[in-house]
Amino acid sequence: MGRAGVKRLSLGRHRQFLFRTYLFLVVGLLVTATLLDMGFEYLETRISPEEDQWLAMSFDLIERELAVVPEDQRDAVSERLSEEIGLRIQVLQTDDIVSTTNSPAHTATLVDAAGDISYLRNAPSLNGLIRLGPIVQQRESLLLNMLPPLFYLSIFLVVGLWLRPLLKDLNLITSAAQRFAADYREPLSTADDTTQLTSLAKNLDEMSSRLSGLFRSQKELIAALSHEMRTPLARIRFALAVLGNKRGKDMQEQLDELSDDVQEIDQLIATMLSYARLDHPDLRMTWQYVPLDAWLRQSMEKCRQPGKEISVEKGEASGEIWMDPRLMGLALSNLLVNASHYAKENVRCTVRCNVEQYQIIVEDDGKGIPDSEGEAIFKAFTRIDDSRNRKTGGYGLGLAIVSRIATLHGGNVIAGQSDKLGGAMFTLSWARPEK
Repeated sequence: MGRAGVKRLSLGRHRQFLFRTYLFLVVGLLVTATLLDMGFEYLETRISPEEDQWLAMSFDLIERELAVVPEDQRDAVSERLSEEIGLRIQVLQTDDIVSTTNSPAHTATLVDAAGDISYLRNAPSLNGLIRLGPIVQQRESLLLNMLPPLFYLSIFLVVGLWLRPLLKDLNLITSAAQRFAADYREPLSTADDTTQLTSLAKNLDEMSSRLSGLFRSQKELIAALSHEMRTPLARIRFALAVLGNKRGKDMQEQLDELSDDVQEIDQLIATMLSYARLDHPDLRMTWQYVPLDAWLRQSMEKCRQPGKEISVEKGEASGEIWMDPRLMGLALSNLLVNASHYAKENVRCTVRCNVEQYQIIVEDDGKGIPDSEGEAIFKAFTRIDDSRNRKTGGYGLGLAIVSRIATLHGGNVIAGQSDKLGGAMFTLSWARPEK
């Protein structure tokens, strides 16, 4: 995957986070508005015409008013009452209509072709029914029909306008942080471009500036130290060569020991430089499909040690695998050298390939690694105990280099216990590209 792949993945996750935040707020407001709307509708259904006290009292008053009027005058009184209350009142005889009411208290609702509503109720004292209405209903209006969609649309717009400057600032800060993660030489500079999160941006800018200075100082120190140490080492080597021409037996043994010490220091410097280069922003990975058999054969030749047998199992893995062959070869070499140092006799290297990822598993039959140290051993200059120290040829950097290479490939490396050989087991995994 590399830095570019990690950057694209981080950007994708950031966009998903912003979209989920916006969606969460909008959906929350919509659900609240919908629940309120449903609540109002429920309350409206609870207030039915049958239970409306105004309607019942109106029918009672009309019936009492008409009951004391002679039958031939009821139409005139009905007209007068209609003008007073603003609704048409009719007294219908039972011969004029088929009654749908079974009791005096029951009110029936009639809806005509125009959609207007009339109410009917039995009036025993009038020997008929009282009709109140029709009540003209409000006709459908395009504006009224558009109110709910406009209300919901306004929620989207208000939330969007409120979140826009915040999301813009977050996107700006996140992009700058991703650039800083890829290249520590470029500290953040976002405070002047933000509007809502200026205080946060200032703090992050200051922090990144200090971190950038620390990283540069560290890299410069390692480079200067390596250079300055190699100069006197070269002079020591030359002096040892001159003294070797005047050697006696005892002096030769001492000179050989000194030469070994110098060689060890030189190897330590080379290892430190290799580790430092893996974290340098200018590192460019060479991704390519590599023939598995040839790559494994070349890597094995560099790692074989006398008295230690390295076996290889490929299973269904064959053909080509996607990686940086130089860096992954270095990682495999470090794992095999590490396993050979602590193995009693056997080291096994297994390569697996499935639809999602590649795996390289290196096992040995040595003492193994305690579970509590499974993560610590991948830190630079970390050694577990006396059985894994510099006397075995290590400096505590080999596994740290493996971990860094795995990260550069977008994968990881984990330590565990080998069920087959009983010693340590390291599993290096990285994603397989989609075709």
